Amino acid sequence: MQIEMRGIDKSFGGNAVLKNAGFLLDHGEIHALMGENGAGKSTLMKILTGVYTRDAGVVIVDGREVCYKSP
Repeated sequence: MQIEMRGIDKSFGGNAVLKNAGFLLDHGEIHALMGENGAGKSTLMKILTGVYTRDAGVVIVDGREVCYKSP
């Protein structure tokens, strides 16, 4: 499985939390997401899992763009 996030932007109330964020994870790799408090780590993961919507950018899993739908 390959997971990619590219050009991710997210703002809350006019405050830009993520600007052009992204990463690429290939099958079998191990990564850590590190940063200071307020750096956007949780926001990035919530966008990946569909908890938050992104303002811009794409999430791609195994070559297919992921679009989250409301329940």
